[in-house]
Amino acid sequence: MYRSQLGRVVKMSENTQQKACISCGKYIDLNADFCSFCGAPQSGAPQKKPEKKLPSQFQLFMLNLICPGAGAWRLDHKGRAVIIFIIVVGALVVYCMEITPLIQKAVNTAIRTGNTNVLNGLEKQIGSNGWIHVFTIGYILSFIDSFLLRRKMNDIEKES
Repeated sequence: MYRSQLGRVVKMSENTQQKACISCGKYIDLNADFCSFCGAPQSGAPQKKPEKKLPSQFQLFMLNLICPGAGAWRLDHKGRAVIIFIIVVGALVVYCMEITPLIQKAVNTAIRTGNTNVLNGLEKQIGSNGWIHVFTIGYILSFIDSFLLRRKMNDIEKES
């Protein structure tokens, strides 16, 4: 005996009800989540999420070396990654914008006067700029952050 269910033909036997597999068309148990012949998931079947393997600490280190915050991004903490990136790159941009006029002024003075000793004082002016310290600390913290995030995620994974 056959009857229709959600647009598909269902074969009914005395003991069990069967439905056609949506992939191969063979009849399987009505309540089956996966086809016993081809293994295809049936509609309404709970889909297994693919297991995500945590990246290694070395991989996170290399990602942060290339782009600060990339390690947090790889660990799916995208908001954190964007904040780290903005702080680090923003500090570098501001630093460059502040030292560029100092360098131009010193170089122009050295060219006009022929006195290259003007460039010696430039190192102190550039080194006293605080934005390079913000950049350096932010860059280092991006490594520490991804290290601690991975460790925390690893601990959570072990508990479950």
